[in-house]
Amino acid sequence: MTKPNHTSIQKCEHCDYWTDGNKAYCSSCGEILDLEFRKERASLEKKLKELPLFMEWFTLKRARNNPFYFILEKLIQGGQFILMIVVLIVTIILFLLPG
Repeated sequence: MTKPNHTSIQKCEHCDYWTDGNKAYCSSCGEILDLEFRKERASLEKKLKELPLFMEWFTLKRARNNPFYFILEKLIQGGQFILMIVVLIVTIILFLLPG
């Protein structure tokens, strides 16, 4: 029978559970055991949230309080949707055209 290697045991900083240090994730809570990797991943997730989306819907700040701005906002968003559909249809037609 092999003797357990006590140097490979690592305490999870998230749940204080002792886990095999060779594992990447805690056996109890599933948190990443490598602190540097966890910090790097958190910073990348923060940067990802700051990036703009591929297509953001146009919004007006005054649309919540004023019905005119609300209708104007919905008209602009409808125009964005129609433009998106037209671009999609043109892309599909160009893709399906023979070489």
